[in-house]
Amino acid sequence: MWLIIGYGNPLRGDDGAGPLLAGKLAEQLSAAQAKIIIAHQLTPELALEIAAAKIHSVLFIDATREQSTAVDIFPLIPDANGSCGHQVAPQLLLQLAEQLYDRAVPGWLLTITGEDFSFTEQRSAAAEKNSTAAFRHAIEFIQNPKILP
Repeated sequence: MWLIIGYGNPLRGDDGAGPLLAGKLAEQLSAAQAKIIIAHQLTPELALEIAAAKIHSVLFIDATREQSTAVDIFPLIPDANGSCGHQVAPQLLLQLAEQLYDRAVPGWLLTITGEDFSFTEQRSAAAEKNSTAAFRHAIEFIQNPKILP
């Protein structure tokens, strides 16, 4: 079963694209296919969810303004370097799951490009368009994760 974690702040415009996409995936995927978590930010407690015996892979979903493509999916390498305060990096969560619970689970990050991260609940036209593309990419990837090089 996939664990899908969509995170971001829906009160910061396009930053809410991650949780929004995770919600749409929850409507499309069965409970046998995926467990969906929508989070404001990544916290260390999510390592326990990643380490659950039924989880075989993790897909993190987040918005970004730092890429040239509308959507990107790339593999994550567990990494212990990083802060462990109020928010942690996905790579650190994978590392914590492995260190604390002896479960090495492969993970990927799907990023959606946005342009307006100001205080608003509205997504920009670009983020809406990119989220539509991200939904298609996510479904295809979940059904066949070997599509990546």
